[in-house]
Amino acid sequence: MLPIQTAMGQAVQTAPAVILDSQEAALPEWSLLKRIVFRFVCSYLMLYNLPMMGHVNLLEAIPGVPWLSEKYIRVWHAIVPWVAIHVFNLTGPVTVYPAGNGSGDTTLDYVEDLCLVVVALIGTIIWSLINFKRRDYRRIHFYLRVYVRYALSFTLFGYGFAKVFPTQFIFPTLGRLVEPLGEFSPMGLLWNFMGYSTAYIIFSGLAEVTGATLLLFRRTATLGAMASAAVLLNVVMLNFCYDVPVKLYSLNLLLMVIFLMVPDLGRLANLLVLNRPTSTAELASPRFEARWIKPRWMKIGAIAFKVLFVGYFLYGTIKGGWEGYKGYVLNRPKAPIYGLYEVESFNRAGQELAPLTADAARWRRVMIQSPAAFTVRMMDDSAHVYSTEYNEPKNSLTISGDPDKSKKNVFSYSRPDPDHVVLQGTLIGDPVVVKLKRIDPSKFLLVNRGFHWINERPFNR
Repeated sequence: MLPIQTAMGQAVQTAPAVILDSQEAALPEWSLLKRIVFRFVCSYLMLYNLPMMGHVNLLEAIPGVPWLSEKYIRVWHAIVPWVAIHVFNLTGPVTVYPAGNGSGDTTLDYVEDLCLVVVALIGTIIWSLINFKRRDYRRIHFYLRVYVRYALSFTLFGYGFAKVFPTQFIFPTLGRLVEPLGEFSPMGLLWNFMGYSTAYIIFSGLAEVTGATLLLFRRTATLGAMASAAVLLNVVMLNFCYDVPVKLYSLNLLLMVIFLMVPDLGRLANLLVLNRPTSTAELASPRFEARWIKPRWMKIGAIAFKVLFVGYFLYGTIKGGWEGYKGYVLNRPKAPIYGLYEVESFNRAGQELAPLTADAARWRRVMIQSPAAFTVRMMDDSAHVYSTEYNEPKNSLTISGDPDKSKKNVFSYSRPDPDHVVLQGTLIGDPVVVKLKRIDPSKFLLVNRGFHWINERPFNR
């Protein structure tokens, strides 16, 4: 309560809400265009950040309610294919949601985003018709910013910790070390470029985590938006320039951070460009805090909820990142005969095949890394991938996959010495004996070059 003077000179109390109402009434009215644009932006961002496939899911951070997001997703998984089929006349696999293939740029992703835009436009029209007398949307804008800040923050935490605990990118595999550069896809080139340097992976992850942390607090939200804008602009450019299939999603994230920055662009221009004094940002929510959050117990409750909400999400993200790093990187399972090998001899049906470069049937190199598969590079430089199952007590492995995926062949393996492995078995109906000589991966320049403070001349090969 605030004191005011009566005509008799006595101090009385008046409710702060009355003063706030008069202060709000004195604020300038939003233009018609600004109100319409805000209605659309609000509708779209609210829809986009609800639990859709591939998008951040704030409901997952609340224990006991993920079932709600599953029901919501089912609705869209019914609507979007229907639109693809009946509106755009699409047929075949593009009308079915892929089962976790990692692409965020499928045909249905674009149809889905278009559906969100259409629904947001319809919502904007309805909202404008029933609320056309509204002077501004300052309060809704405040809470929309909170919603977007948390959605963006949680997304950046997810991607950031996948780099802080380097699992998104890994050091080039044995197969990649001997693969010709010209066979790399643009995305494969980017993934191996990033995976080469663990320090850079962690650095880029910390940049995302820093932006995400700053977005959680009102006082640092503008700085967090600026940091996140730099990070996301780089991510968007990498996705577009290296054909990474997350273009649509990353572009939406960049638009979200731009939305957060727009109210501060004038202040930032005054401070950073025009060298002028600038006003302070209004951090308190319009009317709501003064009217409702003033009691101490409610302030403490709001802080406690925020700490628990964010803490639960971070705990799960960090725990998952560390466990993934231990299982996928530190303790990554290896095949019993793990290694990179040159084929010294290849005997098929009793006949020794000479290492002729045009021979598409003779093996040239074998890359054995995972217990589930190994890659063979033929003399003509084509690559064949075989699925494998090991029986270590019997020193045998079963291979299948190329060229007949249904047929399985059993090989025995032995180690005459630490540098050699001999495989004996049947391949496409013919008995084969393959003698492999180990190649030391540390001999590759990419692996052994390392870091140098001093370079008398550029070492660019």
